[in-house]
Amino acid sequence: MVDQKRDTDESTDQQTSTPATFNEKIRRGYFWMVQYWRELFNFKFDKYMIIQVLPGVYGIALAAIALVLIYLCVDAFMTSTWRGLFYFFIGAPLTFLVTASVLRALLEFYMVMFKIAAHVDELVGLRDTVDRLSGISDSVDEMVSVTRRIPFWRTLSSSDRPRPGRKINQENKKNDNK
Repeated sequence: MVDQKRDTDESTDQQTSTPATFNEKIRRGYFWMVQYWRELFNFKFDKYMIIQVLPGVYGIALAAIALVLIYLCVDAFMTSTWRGLFYFFIGAPLTFLVTASVLRALLEFYMVMFKIAAHVDELVGLRDTVDRLSGISDSVDEMVSVTRRIPFWRTLSSSDRPRPGRKINQENKKNDNK
């Protein structure tokens, strides 16, 4: 049997969630626009804005390319029907494909450059940490040289001393010393 009450509850949940989701998208879009305009007129240049607006720039550029090509096709049709057909079926699609590919490659190159810059900034921070830690290695080396001068330290750290659980053959030890 089909539970009709459950079906009606699910349909009302979907209807109420759709406007909430739509309102959330509208609110996020409005927030993004306000942030975009705020960052556009920020003269401090403390953040890379291009990374955030790259998808929008790509979409606007593709739309502009398409509009220019449509204009050129209409102009070509006004000049000659054959020329218009050539532009419409061969010239415009080929031009759109090439310019969109070059635009995409250029924007991806910019994105890679900004990511490299971010990684270099992280490496500079790591270098400062390594420089601070290198002072520790110098002090450890100094401690090792000091402990080597202590007379009883050599006997404690030597490998010839007897250790618990290990029997040393005295004759082999005497032979090694000769």
